[in-house]
Amino acid sequence: MNDSEEVYVGAQRDEWERGRQGRRKRTIEPNSRRFINQTAIVVGGAQGIGKAIALRLASEGAKVLIADIDRAQMKATAREIEALHGIVQTVECDVRKKPQVKTAVRKALRACARIDVLIYVAGVSKGVPFIATTDRVWDWTMDINLKGAFWFAQAVAKKMIKQRSGKLVFMASTNAWDAEAELAPYNISKAGLFLLAKTLARELGQYGICSNAVAPGLIRTRLTEPFLKDPKFMKKYADLIPLGRLGVPEDIAGPALFLASKDADYVNGAMLFVDGGQLA
Repeated sequence: MNDSEEVYVGAQRDEWERGRQGRRKRTIEPNSRRFINQTAIVVGGAQGIGKAIALRLASEGAKVLIADIDRAQMKATAREIEALHGIVQTVECDVRKKPQVKTAVRKALRACARIDVLIYVAGVSKGVPFIATTDRVWDWTMDINLKGAFWFAQAVAKKMIKQRSGKLVFMASTNAWDAEAELAPYNISKAGLFLLAKTLARELGQYGICSNAVAPGLIRTRLTEPFLKDPKFMKKYADLIPLGRLGVPEDIAGPALFLASKDADYVNGAMLFVDGGQLA
């Protein structure tokens, strides 16, 4: 991608570096400034859970890079962050293409010399009976949900090792623990994300890097819309969630930021279920 395609929203590179020290009034007051002077990459941060996380990170002082394939939605999300006087950069990135992954990480490093947080949210699913699952569905799901996470973590970890610090947060699912029928590739990819998080916790902990996963339950997002319109599916879920409601993206942002913050400096290799009690 050409540099001209990179989107800086209301901020030049020097403003990214300074962190807009002189503009602290925000439309939404953050709970804390846990991420002041930190740089966070949110992969799949244009909408849904990723958007909620990106907004929350910016509101708590982080310089946020959103990497996503949806350029229009990224611009819209970046404008919302700008409205909060946050610092944001966006880069179009297809996580199935390794050169684009490397480019996204390089752009973050060019703008700011360090990467403190990687949150990988990008994900897809398609409900198909196991015996009808095609290679195309399998590859599409695994490439986006798992291989992209592997590539981003690998690219970011090289810098975090030199820093001797960093937080890796992978968006798994309750399906990583309690599989659903007709979602074999999705279930397996999410279980793989948890094992990736655990493996990196073992391997990178010596460098001060913590690696964890968040496991959302049923959340209202574009990904789940087809399922939410299915009466049979919704009937199955009606009595499964003790809190009596579906989750929304903002329900996931708080737990994800906890794992990305210093509050979780001794949490490593864990999967945090955020499901309203579904698996209780």
